Amino acid sequence: MEYRIVKLEAFSVIGIKEFMSVENGENFTKIPQMWASLPEETMSRLGELSSLEPSGVLGVCTGMHDNGFDYWIAAATTKECPAGFEKLDIPAAQWVVFDVVGTMPDAMQDTVKQVFNEWLPSSGYQQADAPEMEWYSVGDMSLPDYQSELWIPVIKQEK
Repeated sequence: MEYRIVKLEAFSVIGIKEFMSVENGENFTKIPQMWASLPEETMSRLGELSSLEPSGVLGVCTGMHDNGFDYWIAAATTKECPAGFEKLDIPAAQWVVFDVVGTMPDAMQDTVKQVFNEWLPSSGYQQADAPEMEWYSVGDMSLPDYQSELWIPVIKQEK
C-alpha cells in the first residue's frame, strides 16, 4: 500500500453530520446513502468553505465508540460556521495518508478494511485519538481511476 506521513496543526472542519451505527456493517451502506442524498447546493457551499489542506470536501469519522460514530461531510476551513452547518475542531496530529484509486464507495471501503485489518497491526504505528478523514477529488466517483485518500491519525509505537 502506498502512503505518506503528514503532520498538520490543529484545524476546524465545517459541515453536516449523522450518527452511523456499525452494527451489521450498517455504516458501509448508510455513508454512501448520506453522500447520495446530499443536495448539490450543500456540496457547492462546502467547496466554497474549504480554505485549508486537505482541501475540498472531506468525509470525517469521529466520536468512535462500540456501536458507532459520527460521520461528517465537511470542509477544512478558517471561515465562520454558517447557519445550517456544524463545526468540529480537529487536534494537531500526524496522519498516515493512503492513496485510494477506484470506484466509490467500494475502493474507499476496501482500503479502510485493508488498513485496519492488515497495515495498522503490522506498521509500528497505533491509531491516535483524532478523527479519521477521507479526501475526495472533484470528478466522477464511478470511474475506475477516480482519486481519493484515506487519512488515519497515528502515533509511532514505542519499542
